[in-house]
Amino acid sequence: MPDILQVITKAGYVPEKKANEVVNTGASGNGSEFIPYEVFSSIVLDVLPKRPGLLQLLPGNHGIGLPKKYTAACRGLSVGDIEFEGKSQWTTGTASQTEDDHSQQSGATKQVSISQNSFIAEIDISDEELRYAGANIEQYLRDRLADGMLYTADALILNGDTETGGTGNVNLVDAAPNSKKYYLKQDGARKLAYAGSYKADLSTLAIGDYATLLGGIGEYATVPQDVLFVQPIQVTMKALQLDEIIKVANSGDRASIQSGRVPTPFGSEILTHRAVKLADATGRVSNTGGNNTKGSIVTLYKPAIQYGWGQDFKLEAVRVAGYGWRLVATFDFGFTIVDSGTSLTNPSVYLGYNVTV
Repeated sequence: MPDILQVITKAGYVPEKKANEVVNTGASGNGSEFIPYEVFSSIVLDVLPKRPGLLQLLPGNHGIGLPKKYTAACRGLSVGDIEFEGKSQWTTGTASQTEDDHSQQSGATKQVSISQNSFIAEIDISDEELRYAGANIEQYLRDRLADGMLYTADALILNGDTETGGTGNVNLVDAAPNSKKYYLKQDGARKLAYAGSYKADLSTLAIGDYATLLGGIGEYATVPQDVLFVQPIQVTMKALQLDEIIKVANSGDRASIQSGRVPTPFGSEILTHRAVKLADATGRVSNTGGNNTKGSIVTLYKPAIQYGWGQDFKLEAVRVAGYGWRLVATFDFGFTIVDSGTSLTNPSVYLGYNVTV
């Protein structure tokens, strides 16, 4: 059997896991499906998997290897226009006096600060699993790591809320959240929408609701491709039933009934994302599951979200004597949302909530 330390390599994602979950040959859904063949026929995670999600749609990527606190110019974000003035013919005066004929301007710039947050996840693997599992375990771990890290980064941008008390967190409005929850690391888009009252009660979904959300971010919706609607699958299914979308969607081989594609309301793309959970009538997630019956739409001005990665992804294999191996994965990620509170003229996020699903 190859040395399991060979699995220590660099990658770009991290897994979600339940407490005390161990991959083993007797656990249905967590190991028993692997077909005996050979163990780790190649180094795990040697190829970085790609997954559709939020980050791939955002232009403000500052890269990997950022310091703990990082400051730089915004990427892809317009922070002001240079307005030209009318010019008069030069008829009198010296050359230097022409400067008095017009105003001097400078190109508007904006700096952002990104602080890194640290995350950790662990997969425990029994000796029996390693002894009898086939090469499928490689793909399994690679997929779990890819999905988990991407989901965590996306969800932090959407759901981040540092409120730790028994009321008020957008992810758990009526109870104190577990101190280990990813969303406690920093405030995200939904929290920003509540803090700035950038929100609208939508109730029964209509095509005009998407126009309302675009109007909420003002001039940043001038280029529709710069705006993104992020919503749960339940809201997307309601959107596909709107007459205006049906007329666009049900044509030829691009019909939504065949492809599942969602048309772009007023030119702005829809991203269906499981990180946007069903919530109560205020748009916040309740500890009482029966209260979470309403959908939400998070509207983002994409260039306003600036993000980057700190510590390179690390995967460490630790031997648990007599039992197996503990795979511990860590990464650092941070972001900031530039909004009207930091010199932009309009909100860069807007939340539609209380959508009937």
